[in-house]
Amino acid sequence: MRLSALLLLTLFGLPLMGRDYAATVVDEANRPLSDVAMLALFGRMNDPRDASMRTFEGKTDAQGVFRFKADDDMCLVRLRASLPGHYDADLGELHGLGKVPSEPSYILTLPRQVAGIPLCYKEVSLRRADGRLPTKTWVGFDLALGDVVRPWGKGEVADISFWNEGERIGWTQSERTIERYRHDKDHARFSEEEFDALYGSFRGVTRLRCEGSGSGILRSPAFWPYCLLKMPATAPLEGYAMQLELPYATLPLPDTRDDFVGYFLRVRTKVGPDGRIISAHYAKIQRAVRHDFGVVAFRYYYNPMPDDPRLAHDMKTNLLRPGPDTPGPDLERYRSYEP
Repeated sequence: MRLSALLLLTLFGLPLMGRDYAATVVDEANRPLSDVAMLALFGRMNDPRDASMRTFEGKTDAQGVFRFKADDDMCLVRLRASLPGHYDADLGELHGLGKVPSEPSYILTLPRQVAGIPLCYKEVSLRRADGRLPTKTWVGFDLALGDVVRPWGKGEVADISFWNEGERIGWTQSERTIERYRHDKDHARFSEEEFDALYGSFRGVTRLRCEGSGSGILRSPAFWPYCLLKMPATAPLEGYAMQLELPYATLPLPDTRDDFVGYFLRVRTKVGPDGRIISAHYAKIQRAVRHDFGVVAFRYYYNPMPDDPRLAHDMKTNLLRPGPDTPGPDLERYRSYEP
C-alpha cells in the first residue's frame, strides 16, 4: 500500500519533499485579514516552459495566514492577494521574487479602498541645464501652480525648496574612452559642463526644505509597492521635520527597490501664539525623489483645501491644468497613473 502511494505521487509529479511557505495578510492597522484569495506561482530555474510551473491557490485562515509547499528546486515568481473592499496586492520580480532560494515567509498589507478626491498632480523635472535648478541655491517650488518660483519660473509661493550641490569625482567610462570622446566629432558640440554631465561620476547632496513655521516633511510610515495605493490615504498630522537631506552618488546605479518610499508634506501652515497649528495644507511626494548633480525629479499630489489631509487621488480629476503653450510630451506629466 505504501509503495503504491509512492508510485502514484511519482507518476503525477507531486513533490515528495519541499519547502514550507507562509504568506500573512494584514490591513493598515496590522490586523490579520481572513478569507483573502491567494495565488502563489512557482517556476523552476533554467526551465522557462509553462509546464514546469506550479500554482497554489487558497484563502487565508483566521490568523490571516496562507500556507503552501513547493519543491526545493522551485522559486516563487508571483504572489497575489485580493479581498473585496481592499486594494489587491501583486508581487513579482520588482518586489524581490524570482530568487533562489525564495524567502519562506511574506507579510502583505491590503489597504482598504477609499474614494479618491480631486488633487493637484504633476511629475516634475528640474534641471540646471534648463536654468530652473541653479546649484548651491535654494529654489522654491509652488505646489498649487506646479512651477518653481520667480525668477526661475512662474510660481508665487515657495511651499518646498530644493538645494542641490555636488562635485565630479571621476568618470562613468574608462579614461581611455573619455579621452577618445573628447576628440571625436560627435562630442565636439558639447561644452565642458555638458560633457561632464553626460559622463561624469558625481557625489553630492540634495536638500528639501518646507518653508514657514510649522511646515515640514515626513517620510511615509508605510509604502506598499505592490498595491495600486502606495501610501496611506491620509497624511499624518504630527511628526514633520523642516528639512530632509538626501545624499547621492552617480554610481552605483539605483536599485528598483530604492523607489519604494514616499513623503508627506505640511505646507502653508499657520501657527497660533501658543505654537499650535491653526491651519495647514497637505501634499505627498509619491516614490523616491530622483536626484543627481543639477537634476531633481519627483511626482507630487497637493490638496488645495486647507486642513484636509486626504491625499488619495481621483485619477480622472487633476486640478492642476497645463498651460496652452505646454509642449505635447510635457502633457504626460499631468496624467497620474496611481492614486
